Amino acid sequence: MKRVMAILPAYNEEAHLPDVLTELKQYIETILVIDDGSVDRTVEIARDLGVNVLSRGYNLGVGQTTRDGLAWALDRGFDAAVMLDSDGQHKPSEITRFLEKFERDHNRLIIGARDYKQMPLRRRIPNTFGRWMLSSAIREYLPDNQSGYRLVEKELIVKLLDTKESGFNFMVEMIILCLTLGWEIGWVPISTIYGDEKSHQNALYQIKGFIKMCRQAQREVRKQRS
Repeated sequence: MKRVMAILPAYNEEAHLPDVLTELKQYIETILVIDDGSVDRTVEIARDLGVNVLSRGYNLGVGQTTRDGLAWALDRGFDAAVMLDSDGQHKPSEITRFLEKFERDHNRLIIGARDYKQMPLRRRIPNTFGRWMLSSAIREYLPDNQSGYRLVEKELIVKLLDTKESGFNFMVEMIILCLTLGWEIGWVPISTIYGDEKSHQNALYQIKGFIKMCRQAQREVRKQRS
């Protein structure tokens, strides 16, 4: 069996973290919460529940926070890490889908694909447009380019540690890097969940960054394929 752990970036998630961690501990042994400068009880809750915690005490964004967690996994000899949100948007029980596919197909990147029809309209429109833009740029259909529920294998982790994106576009950067290296992406279905979670994204920053990513993908992926 491959050694796989779970990493959860967290920013002010005291309301959701206890339930997420309590359920997740039933399915995977090693869990790491990476605190991104929370000012609530996020760190205290994670430590009380007996999971590993990284906390720098200030905010750098989900991209850098996730990268810190991936580096922690690599340093400790794990074969892969599963990333999932700490706000309840991802069902901890569905981590078994990633583990089973990884054991079977050995993909370096496995992404949980949501059903866009089940998204609230305010989320469905920008997510659908973003999926169309990136899929068009690389001439390959991507079921879900923004999902944060992912398994990342150690060879891809090594490459990701040299990337620079600090915000949510780190998720897009990961896809581009994987395809540029010629590695096939694996997909598993996951539940589409939206509740009282608040987006920490700066809309204008994300849009500008995403357009830049699409242009980069168009150049690099097509160059690799040619």
